[in-house]
Amino acid sequence: MIEWSGQLPNIIFGGRSPLPRIRAIVNGTEVFSGSLDIANHPKTVNELLRARTVKTIAVLRGDYYMFRVPVRVGAEKPESAYKEGDLAFDFMGGWLLLFKKRSMYAGRANYVGALEGRVPDIKPGTEIVLVFTP
Repeated sequence: MIEWSGQLPNIIFGGRSPLPRIRAIVNGTEVFSGSLDIANHPKTVNELLRARTVKTIAVLRGDYYMFRVPVRVGAEKPESAYKEGDLAFDFMGGWLLLFKKRSMYAGRANYVGALEGRVPDIKPGTEIVLVFTP
Protein backbone atom coordinates (compact mmCIF):
# COMPACT_ATOMS: atom_id res chain seq x y z
CA MET A 1 0.00 0.00 0.00
CA ILE A 2 1.25 3.50 -0.89
CA GLU A 3 0.99 6.25 1.71
CA TRP A 4 0.14 9.80 0.68
CA SER A 5 3.00 12.16 1.55
CA GLY A 6 1.01 15.30 0.79
CA GLN A 7 3.28 16.20 -2.14
CA LEU A 8 2.94 15.40 -5.81
CA PRO A 9 5.88 13.54 -7.31
CA ASN A 10 8.15 15.47 -9.68
CA ILE A 11 7.33 12.98 -12.45
CA ILE A 12 3.96 14.65 -12.96
CA PHE A 13 5.56 18.04 -13.68
CA GLY A 14 8.73 16.76 -15.35
CA GLY A 15 10.85 17.85 -12.38
CA ARG A 16 9.78 21.48 -12.80
CA SER A 17 7.63 23.77 -10.76
CA PRO A 18 4.01 23.66 -12.00
CA LEU A 19 3.88 27.47 -12.17
CA PRO A 20 5.50 29.55 -14.92
CA ARG A 21 8.22 31.89 -13.68
CA ILE A 22 9.69 35.31 -14.28
CA ARG A 23 13.28 36.28 -13.57
CA ALA A 24 14.84 39.74 -13.92
CA ILE A 25 18.57 40.00 -14.57
CA VAL A 26 20.77 43.09 -14.36
CA ASN A 27 24.44 42.78 -15.40
CA GLY A 28 24.30 38.99 -15.07
CA THR A 29 22.78 39.07 -11.56
CA GLU A 30 19.20 38.11 -10.74
CA VAL A 31 17.45 41.04 -9.02
CA PHE A 32 14.04 39.45 -8.59
CA SER A 33 12.03 36.36 -9.44
CA GLY A 34 8.44 35.30 -9.06
CA SER A 35 5.67 33.03 -10.20
CA LEU A 36 3.08 33.77 -12.88
CA ASP A 37 -0.64 33.12 -12.35
CA ILE A 38 -1.47 31.07 -15.45
CA ALA A 39 -4.57 29.49 -13.84
CA ASN A 40 -6.50 32.77 -13.61
CA HIS A 41 -4.93 34.71 -16.50
CA PRO A 42 -3.91 32.14 -19.15
CA LYS A 43 -4.01 34.41 -22.22
CA THR A 44 -1.78 37.08 -20.72
CA VAL A 45 0.71 34.64 -19.16
CA ASN A 46 0.93 32.54 -22.34
CA GLU A 47 1.74 35.66 -24.37
CA LEU A 48 4.48 36.58 -21.86
CA LEU A 49 5.87 33.04 -22.11
CA ARG A 50 5.98 33.36 -25.91
CA ALA A 51 8.14 36.47 -25.51
CA ARG A 52 10.66 34.30 -23.58
CA THR A 53 13.47 36.85 -23.10
CA VAL A 54 12.92 40.60 -23.24
CA LYS A 55 15.57 43.31 -22.91
CA THR A 56 13.94 46.43 -21.50
CA ILE A 57 14.55 49.58 -19.47
CA ALA A 58 13.19 50.18 -15.95
CA VAL A 59 10.84 53.15 -15.62
CA LEU A 60 9.75 54.33 -12.16
CA ARG A 61 6.27 55.86 -11.81
CA GLY A 62 5.64 56.60 -8.14
CA ASP A 63 4.56 53.34 -6.50
CA TYR A 64 5.49 50.97 -9.33
CA TYR A 65 8.10 50.10 -11.93
CA MET A 66 7.20 49.75 -15.60
CA PHE A 67 8.95 47.51 -18.14
CA ARG A 68 8.03 47.65 -21.86
CA VAL A 69 7.18 44.15 -23.13
CA PRO A 70 6.40 43.35 -26.80
CA VAL A 71 3.15 41.56 -26.00
CA ARG A 72 -0.34 42.28 -27.29
CA VAL A 73 -3.29 40.94 -25.35
CA GLY A 74 -6.66 42.31 -24.29
CA ALA A 75 -8.31 42.71 -20.92
CA GLU A 76 -8.43 39.55 -18.84
CA LYS A 77 -10.10 40.16 -15.46
CA PRO A 78 -8.42 43.59 -15.13
CA GLU A 79 -7.92 45.10 -11.69
CA SER A 80 -6.79 48.46 -10.32
CA ALA A 81 -5.75 47.63 -6.70
CA TYR A 82 -2.40 45.95 -6.10
CA LYS A 83 -0.13 45.12 -3.19
CA GLU A 84 3.65 45.06 -2.74
CA GLY A 85 5.34 42.60 -5.07
CA ASP A 86 2.39 42.15 -7.43
CA LEU A 87 3.04 41.91 -11.15
CA ALA A 88 0.45 43.16 -13.64
CA PHE A 89 0.29 43.73 -17.38
CA ASP A 90 -1.07 47.02 -18.71
CA PHE A 91 -2.72 45.69 -21.86
CA MET A 92 -3.37 49.19 -23.24
CA GLY A 93 0.28 50.28 -23.21
CA GLY A 94 2.21 46.99 -23.29
CA TRP A 95 3.85 47.49 -19.90
CA LEU A 96 4.71 44.91 -17.26
CA LEU A 97 4.17 46.57 -13.87
CA LEU A 98 5.90 45.75 -10.58
CA PHE A 99 4.30 47.36 -7.52
CA LYS A 100 6.61 48.64 -4.77
CA LYS A 101 3.80 48.98 -2.22
CA ARG A 102 0.04 48.69 -1.86
CA SER A 103 -1.45 51.10 -4.36
CA MET A 104 -4.12 51.86 -6.92
CA TYR A 105 -3.19 51.83 -10.60
CA ALA A 106 -4.71 54.73 -12.55
CA GLY A 107 -5.88 52.42 -15.33
CA ARG A 108 -6.76 48.76 -15.16
CA ALA A 109 -4.29 45.96 -15.74
CA ASN A 110 -4.24 42.16 -15.84
CA TYR A 111 -2.77 40.68 -12.65
CA VAL A 112 -0.12 38.16 -13.76
CA GLY A 113 1.75 37.07 -10.64
CA ALA A 114 3.84 38.00 -7.64
CA LEU A 115 7.47 38.24 -6.59
CA GLU A 116 9.04 35.90 -4.11
CA GLY A 117 10.70 38.14 -1.58
CA ARG A 118 10.96 41.89 -1.35
CA VAL A 119 10.78 44.34 -4.22
CA PRO A 120 14.32 45.48 -5.03
CA ASP A 121 15.36 49.10 -5.52
CA ILE A 122 15.94 49.49 -9.24
CA LYS A 123 17.49 52.67 -10.57
CA PRO A 124 15.31 54.19 -13.33
CA GLY A 125 16.93 53.73 -16.72
CA THR A 126 18.56 50.43 -15.74
CA GLU A 127 18.66 47.88 -18.56
CA ILE A 128 16.95 44.67 -17.42
CA VAL A 129 16.54 41.29 -19.07
CA LEU A 130 13.21 39.67 -18.23
CA VAL A 131 13.15 35.88 -18.66
CA PHE A 132 9.81 34.07 -18.78
CA THR A 133 9.96 30.28 -18.34
CA PRO A 134 7.17 27.68 -18.35
